[in-house]
Amino acid sequence: MNIEKARFNMIEQQVKPWKVFDEKLLGAMATIPREKFVPESYRNLAYADIAIPLGHNQQMLTPRELARMIQELQLDGSEKVLEVGCGSGYSSALLSRLAKKVISVDIISDFVSVASKRLKQLAFNNIEVEEADAADGWLAKAPYDAILITAAIPQITESMIRSLSAHGRIVAIIGSAGKYSVNSYYFDESNDWQCQELFPVEAVPMINIEQPNQFKF
Repeated sequence: MNIEKARFNMIEQQVKPWKVFDEKLLGAMATIPREKFVPESYRNLAYADIAIPLGHNQQMLTPRELARMIQELQLDGSEKVLEVGCGSGYSSALLSRLAKKVISVDIISDFVSVASKRLKQLAFNNIEVEEADAADGWLAKAPYDAILITAAIPQITESMIRSLSAHGRIVAIIGSAGKYSVNSYYFDESNDWQCQELFPVEAVPMINIEQPNQFKF
């Protein structure tokens, strides 16, 4: 496989047609070697338009889905970002090129150890990967300017919202029983909590997730 051509085709044929126009994000996708973040048995499919299994009933989103989610965070390079679920580390790597600091938390020790090693080898120095249960967020290092959640949860929790900075934003996969969509959440100029449904997605539930109490104002 011609890696450079496959990476170029991924961007031109999958990502850009999905309304991803952020030049910094596209540049990160053009230079970060996604093939190094997928299981060895799937490396010939690293740039295909498919979700790639990672084990432990988790998966990598397709490149276009992940790109749309990250673009919706509207990062300008100054942010501290919380990623709930490091997975392979690929999304952490993309975020690191767009934000000042990335904190990625995962409950699966295999993911944490492999992703940490891979990110260090590739010299991503502004990422902290921690092993913990962040199904209800991760207040330990709050506040965050953005939160990315790429495994499905039933709804955003009060703890997640309270961990945001004043102009923070959450992009997450929301739903249950096999019906999921990517949603964007933020406070508007009147400080009202807003939710925008972006697109439907096939996803797997987050490990250890419970039905949380709904946030009320």
